[in-house]
Amino acid sequence: MLNEEKIKQMTELALLKKRKGEQMFEIDNYFKEDYVGKQMLKSFFVYTFCFLLIIVLAVLYNLEELMSSVTTVGVFSVVYIVIYILGLIAFELITYRFFSKKYDEAQRSLKGYNDRLNYFEKKFENKDKTPNIGG
Repeated sequence: MLNEEKIKQMTELALLKKRKGEQMFEIDNYFKEDYVGKQMLKSFFVYTFCFLLIIVLAVLYNLEELMSSVTTVGVFSVVYIVIYILGLIAFELITYRFFSKKYDEAQRSLKGYNDRLNYFEKKFENKDKTPNIGG
């Protein structure tokens, strides 16, 4: 005979695992510092690549002006470096906050999932066992 309450609990656990499971279990493989550090390292490379791409496009767009006045290249270089550093700091702070929250949320979800799983196991463990009648 089917136990409707057991099926309902199993369905809720399966839906929770499907919605957040992959992310929860991937994040659970890391300590918080390692996970956030990995994401910050990725964001450093992405930011640097995008910044260099924008600089190359700006230089190509203004190539004629830059070639006519070589003295302004030095000033622009310093400005670009300052913009890069300030932008990188801001981007890394945003990355740190975002992925710290994401890690904490995944840990809370995983704890809730494990709590529900333990509750499910305890609740239905005794009901499923059939008495062993020797024979």
